[in-house]
Amino acid sequence: MVVAAVTIALVLAVRRLLPRWPAMLIGLVGGTVLAALLNRGALGSGWGPVAVIGSIPPIWPRFEIPNVDFHALPELLSLAFALTIVALGQSISIAKAVAARSGQAIDANREFRGQGLSNIVGGFFSSYVSCGSLNRSLPNLEAGARTPLAAVFASLWLLALLAVTAPLLALIPLPAIAALLLLVAWSLFDLAGWRRLWTYSRQDFAIAAATALATVTIRLEVAILLGTVLSLVTFLHRTSKPSMRVMGFDSTDPARPFVVRADVPDPLPECPQLKMIRMEGEVYFGAVSHVGDQLRDLRAPVDSPKHLLVMAKSMNFIDLPAADLWRNELLTRRAIGGDLYFHRPRSPVLELWQRIGFLGELGTDHIFPAKRIAIKTIFDRLDRGICAHCTIRVFEECVTLPPPIPTKP
Repeated sequence: MVVAAVTIALVLAVRRLLPRWPAMLIGLVGGTVLAALLNRGALGSGWGPVAVIGSIPPIWPRFEIPNVDFHALPELLSLAFALTIVALGQSISIAKAVAARSGQAIDANREFRGQGLSNIVGGFFSSYVSCGSLNRSLPNLEAGARTPLAAVFASLWLLALLAVTAPLLALIPLPAIAALLLLVAWSLFDLAGWRRLWTYSRQDFAIAAATALATVTIRLEVAILLGTVLSLVTFLHRTSKPSMRVMGFDSTDPARPFVVRADVPDPLPECPQLKMIRMEGEVYFGAVSHVGDQLRDLRAPVDSPKHLLVMAKSMNFIDLPAADLWRNELLTRRAIGGDLYFHRPRSPVLELWQRIGFLGELGTDHIFPAKRIAIKTIFDRLDRGICAHCTIRVFEECVTLPPPIPTKP
């Protein structure tokens, strides 16, 4: 405790009084000198020895082709997968934390490719798993590093120091290293960021708090996996209920623009044969249940419109379960005498429909580039028997119909 406290005090004092000096190096030297005096009995007595790094193995790695037992391969693959997720997640998290301080842009793909190549090469030299490290990156940044070459030169200097001063480096006390790591961790603690999380998103705050608690109570890689899984679960929950807004016309504007009916106080009445909705969000396996329930609710009333026009330009992505959902909706609509239409579906959606054959079932004449073209085309397919008694006449095309036949009392 004394060695760690002295190391922290030296680092803070040098940072305040001599900001251009290498504060962490000076603190480490001071802690090492103090630990050496304590271990020699020059200071205090009865405290026991201060733990130090100790003997350092040879610095030059030996090239060796890995000898992997075939029976151990399944276990190794599972471990490799877990370590890959942890290492990549830890590295990109550290990169973001450092980039927030340095103002640099992050290329995640480049980071991952470099880390993968490093681990491939390291496998032939009995290396540890290669990933990001706060106790390397942040001291480098504080020392003035600005490019990846800083890590290269740091590695070369480390090799030189190990080759020349290994006996001295063996005297470095572990409490002094722990003290430096505490300073690194404290400098990354963003209290303002925690306040913003609490204010803007309680879910994100809970994920961050759970990850932080796991970090200080269990293994770091498990904490990162926990945070990643919680983030994915939260994302799936948020996107599992895409909005389906019923569309109509604004009766207060002479131009009768298309509007979300719930957003205007006095929309025009709906056509009794054609329902218009706007999909807002991706429809994938996690959202199929919610979207299916919404579509069933639209069909549930006895007098509900049998034709459905889906404005799909905001539906950026679907998967196979979602494609099956739209196929079932098409079959159901046609079975009750109606039909299903789409306005401006995205290219990825059309490509999937084309691959699985749904586009042929639907028909290209059921896909429209503009809403008014869609309504004009669908209008010609409506039941004229119903139109003859309809008094709503909401579409512009309705003016071509004869006057409505009064309904017998």
